[in-house]
Amino acid sequence: MSDSEPPPSERRTGIRHLACFAASVERPDGKTRTAMIRDLSESGALVLVRTNKLAVGDPVKLELYIMDDPKEFRTASGHVVRVELLGEKAAGLWSRKIAVEFDAPITIYKKEIDALRERQARLGMDKW
Repeated sequence: MSDSEPPPSERRTGIRHLACFAASVERPDGKTRTAMIRDLSESGALVLVRTNKLAVGDPVKLELYIMDDPKEFRTASGHVVRVELLGEKAAGLWSRKIAVEFDAPITIYKKEIDALRERQARLGMDKW
């Protein structure tokens, strides 16, 4: 990395919104696992997972439960760009966090993402 390049965590192409909502991750082996979205933008997401079967470069498909109706979800495909183990104090239910860059910006979900952000702000969840 050159001196002029930002660190990997600052190369985001979209504004990330603090979030905390259910999701699922489909791994390259086709198995789907429960996950939690920690932050979300139109270009990617930070996802809390329990699986240890994801590595940088792996393709993933996310189901994003960002709708008012908990039975509805939106999908986004991308690839893993970072995997970090969570420390014992931070882990709880989740053992890792993965950064996912979407294959294409999910601009079609902007309305739902904005509505989710507003709902969470009303609940005080935007200050975590």
